[in-house]
Amino acid sequence: MTDERGLSRWWGLAVLIPLLPFFAIGALVPSDYLTRHYFSGTPERWAQAAAGLPAEGGWFMYPPGAESDGMLQWSEVVLHDARAALWVDMVFLSSFAVIGFLLMRAGHRHWAPERRRGHRGVWRFMPYVAVAAGVLDFIETGAQLIWIDAANPASFITHSVVIVAWWKWVAYLVALTGVVGLVVGPGLAPIIRPVMRKLLGMADEALGMPPVSTRRADDVAGAVPGEVLGITASGGGIRSAAVMLGVFRELTRAGTFQKARWLHAVSGGGFAAGGWRASSYGRGQVDLFEPDDPWFDHVRTKRRYLDNGVGSIVGGVIGVVARTVVVFGSVVSAAALVGWLVGRLTRSWAVLPFFSNAEGTPLELIDMLAPRLLLPGLIPVAVALVVFVVSRSSSDADVRRTAGGIITVAVTIGLVLIVLLVALPIGIRFGRPVLSLLRNGSAEVNAGLLGLLSAVGLIAAVRKLLTSELTRRWSRLGGVALGIGLLLLAGKVADDQANLERVFRGMWVPIVAIIWLLVVDLLPSHRLTLNGVYRKRLAETFVPGVPYSDEPMWADYRNADGPELVLCGTAHASKLQAGGLPALGFSFRAAGVTLHDGASAQWIGYPGGSSWEGFPRSWIVTRSMALAGAAFASAMGRQSYGTTNSLLAAVNFRLGMWVPNPKRADWFVDDHRSPRVHLGYFAKELFNRYDPDDDAFLYVADGGHRDNLGLVEQLRERPDRIIILDASGDRPGGFGTMHGAIELADVELNVQVDIDWGPVEWQEREVPRDCVTIGVATFRDDARPGMPPHCTQLIYAKAQISDTAPAELRQFAAANPPFPDYSTGDQFLTEIEFDQLVAMGQHLGLRIEATMNSQP
Repeated sequence: MTDERGLSRWWGLAVLIPLLPFFAIGALVPSDYLTRHYFSGTPERWAQAAAGLPAEGGWFMYPPGAESDGMLQWSEVVLHDARAALWVDMVFLSSFAVIGFLLMRAGHRHWAPERRRGHRGVWRFMPYVAVAAGVLDFIETGAQLIWIDAANPASFITHSVVIVAWWKWVAYLVALTGVVGLVVGPGLAPIIRPVMRKLLGMADEALGMPPVSTRRADDVAGAVPGEVLGITASGGGIRSAAVMLGVFRELTRAGTFQKARWLHAVSGGGFAAGGWRASSYGRGQVDLFEPDDPWFDHVRTKRRYLDNGVGSIVGGVIGVVARTVVVFGSVVSAAALVGWLVGRLTRSWAVLPFFSNAEGTPLELIDMLAPRLLLPGLIPVAVALVVFVVSRSSSDADVRRTAGGIITVAVTIGLVLIVLLVALPIGIRFGRPVLSLLRNGSAEVNAGLLGLLSAVGLIAAVRKLLTSELTRRWSRLGGVALGIGLLLLAGKVADDQANLERVFRGMWVPIVAIIWLLVVDLLPSHRLTLNGVYRKRLAETFVPGVPYSDEPMWADYRNADGPELVLCGTAHASKLQAGGLPALGFSFRAAGVTLHDGASAQWIGYPGGSSWEGFPRSWIVTRSMALAGAAFASAMGRQSYGTTNSLLAAVNFRLGMWVPNPKRADWFVDDHRSPRVHLGYFAKELFNRYDPDDDAFLYVADGGHRDNLGLVEQLRERPDRIIILDASGDRPGGFGTMHGAIELADVELNVQVDIDWGPVEWQEREVPRDCVTIGVATFRDDARPGMPPHCTQLIYAKAQISDTAPAELRQFAAANPPFPDYSTGDQFLTEIEFDQLVAMGQHLGLRIEATMNSQP
């Protein structure tokens, strides 16, 4: 590895060789001379550029004193130097094509990180892009050499040159990305990464971060002889946590809790379960759930966990606002930078040097639809269409697959150029007049608009469409609002730049934007999210007296007393997975982490990060509690808010976090090649791009985004009996959370779950007969001829008032609706509400014990 990195560092200097002829070209002719020439497009502009004539609005200027030498002498000098520059350009393009190809091919094979060396990514094509850029440049430069002094070249020639020129620049930009990713980056990494780790590592030490865990997770305690029992604790915020404390109290008194082999917990259930696990460590078998235990009393006192921390809620809000300003500032900076670049390009000689959208401007729509602007983008689209038609004439799968790649590349290039050269200039040209019309239109215009809107409103009201659609969909349109806002900002910046106006015209726009983006990229990603704020407040309530740096690692809980804790989160995906959701199960336990499509990693092989890497140094229960309860995130599985997920990411309203992908743990072995959570992963959140197969990191959030009971993950353990504790946020009398888990178990595990709903259903009664019922899970894959499949008995307990509830609970529920169905969003329970939810949990525990004792 060392030799390869050294080789990449020395051979990487070869990328500087093409710069020599590149700078020589600039020394021979004015810097924009050749650019003006090949971007001319029309014979008139070609002749003007070839003669070195300046153009109003362009960047080209005579050198000092040139006017006095006479136009003819000046033109001859320019042409002579231009021909020399073009021959030097031949040297540049040849060296770039050859050196770029050889270096990138070597980088892809030897120097680049493993994640860029696979056969599925686009990086393997980068060497050939360098060759394509050189070939296109050769065609363009050759045409310039032949016709540079032509007074009236054929329109076909000039348009062909401008088309090739735009394609060339696209190829060069892509190839430069490849050079950075495959050669320059790997060559500089051994120098930059240790420095950054050391600098940002001082921040880790100052904040008391725990050391990187290197402990091996041995097998946890073996199963207790006899029946194998599991318990699941549902999500539901502090409401669920309070109910679980009561249930655990009764199950502990009866000895059932201690006998359980597993305790799978989600979100609020994970608060109680994780708090018990971390707080009982090293204390032996201590019953923390009893009212007189200091731990329970502390949890009860600190139940308003969001009040914890410096400054209570005010301090938390300040921390949230500060992080939001930093994160949302990066989104605004990116939009402003794009707008500035678009405005700069729009007013350039290559596009529309006379651009203006002021009143009385000579620039009309036809000027922006010139062939020299349309053809570079339309031709690739036309080629893609032809390839598509031809490929469909063949039934050969390989032909269609190859054609699909060509179509994708051609359409991408075509659309990018059409947007840059045509659509965006048109938008800038007519955007301001349209907005001005809406803001300052005449009385007649405004009256007409009001009349049109009234007619639309009347039709919508009659058809009962407007209200119903907006009521159903408004919460999913946040990303649309975000996109419109950013588009208006970028448009304003582009407009000012294109019209040479003062507000966003100066170089301060790109400088500030780039600096902001660089700072955000260097800041630790996991500390910019709200997960750290959330974790700290949960820890101060449920794991009191244990500093962050002293909290045991997950591996320390191997062979600990009581059931093995498994905290269940959700790893998000952009595409539907095996369970029919855009998400996979992701669990933390003493043995390691598991991505529930078959990938797992022991803690000894699971990466530890730092502020530089952008993910935690070590994994502890409270961190996993916060992730398993990360209700609001930029991806939310079955609770997805559509485009509003992008808005949540932009305003940093996200509790989820990027964690190393156990499938790709080998990518983190080499410190000089290991990935980090850079700004590109934030872009993935904005655009909903999550790939559990090929991403180095997974976006993990609340387990309730997939299965709010943890039932599916526990069914993977195949216990003999499962106690299902459901304190989720279903409406009274509803069992949507359980039904969702049943469907997921059927699709993902081929397990059929049957529940006797009769005892717990309301059936038009004032309250149901019971809060506990039984069921069975049948593992259909186990079926063998003459042999019954494995079956797991289910004890399903729903946190609801029933005929079996004690009088005190029924009276409290009648006097204090909606008890016990408080909203999950209500995290500030009063003392009496908390105590009554604990009492509800105790009642569930008693009914569970009675039901289990009644079973054969």
